[in-house]
Amino acid sequence: MEAEGEIGVSGRKRTRGEGSGGGGGEQMVSVGSNCGVIELDALDCSVCYDHLRPPVFQCVMGHIICSSCYGNLLNKDKCHVCSITGGYNRCIAVEQILESVRAPCSNNKYGCTVKMHYHELKDHEKSCPRAPCFCPEAGCGFAGSTGVLLRHFTDDHGWPSTEFKFGRDSVLQIQEGMHVLHSREGGRLFLVKFTPVPPFGNAASILRVHPHALVGERKFRCQVGYNCDTIGWHQYSNLHPRSTNLSNGLPVDDGSYSLVVPAVPAYLPAANSIKITISRVS
Repeated sequence: MEAEGEIGVSGRKRTRGEGSGGGGGEQMVSVGSNCGVIELDALDCSVCYDHLRPPVFQCVMGHIICSSCYGNLLNKDKCHVCSITGGYNRCIAVEQILESVRAPCSNNKYGCTVKMHYHELKDHEKSCPRAPCFCPEAGCGFAGSTGVLLRHFTDDHGWPSTEFKFGRDSVLQIQEGMHVLHSREGGRLFLVKFTPVPPFGNAASILRVHPHALVGERKFRCQVGYNCDTIGWHQYSNLHPRSTNLSNGLPVDDGSYSLVVPAVPAYLPAANSIKITISRVS
């Protein structure tokens, strides 16, 4: 029985198989110049279930613990698993295994070919360029890197797309549904959604598609403009587009729009478009 009061580990414990995809189930890994199959969960800490990294500690019965959890133990003389006294010592054998085992990135099915030390995978996967984003179309289920997703949007769903350059105006025709904005510079991907809001006209909402989106990050600024001299309507909106990997579909929690464009007669084609300028936030 674990003595819960004896482990002062802050934060939520990770469950087995959660987090970076290197863990959970048997995987083919490289060991030196050879290959073998190993249950990678065996290389996780028995307290926080995070990937073990040197230095590693074990009790006299062999129960393994990572250095971070070891540092948070309130009683370092008694094992947190078996409660046997005798303290912890460095486990050089496990450290040597960690230094020799290389595992594939969990995004290998999306094209990542990186293999590295198991304990380094988590840091890599936080910024892996092959991490997936998801198609927001109901019932689709497609996932892939932003470059692959761009082709999926245009080829499989037929969404119109426009290549943009930072700081330059892009003109988009107002048409119900999705419009894709993409840049060759860094593979940036944005989605513009036009939604009818009768009797007012059409609402435009903009979001950035990125596999490592963080809540509240503001890396880009958008200016959205609409001009129609015929009806005397001029409107501009400045915003920081929300970032998402679309794993839960299109965000709907805030219900906000970047711009509401008034309905105009069909014989005024110039009035059925908006200008969008995307800039980096320095």
